[in-house]
Amino acid sequence: MMKPSGGSMARIAIVDDSRLARTYASTVVRKAGHESIEIDPISLFEVLKGLRETLPEILIMDYLMPGCPAQSLARACREDPALQNMKILVCTAHHDDEIQTRLERLGVAGFLHKPIEPSALLAAIEGLTKAEG
Repeated sequence: MMKPSGGSMARIAIVDDSRLARTYASTVVRKAGHESIEIDPISLFEVLKGLRETLPEILIMDYLMPGCPAQSLARACREDPALQNMKILVCTAHHDDEIQTRLERLGVAGFLHKPIEPSALLAAIEGLTKAEG
């Protein structure tokens, strides 16, 4: 699928162990005209498989997920040639500068603090899509 020349539409994967959080984020991005792929983080392997199959431009992931830690997922994406250019946003309820710095070193492009306002989510996505062009 080609992106419109305006660069406004993006394919976005949402990875969160909370189905409610996935559905919420997915609804927000779809209403804004983006394509949304929800991935249940059953395991790091399953998430990577889903990302490789769909090749999103942007990954929005929760920080704390059993079986699929954000740092491990970010590192695996950066090491995978098919996923290494994907932009990553991390959603977290925790404010920890050390963790944020570590994730930035792994190529995480931005952070959203929970509870996430739709306007903040869309602004972060817009910033990443503009950064591509």
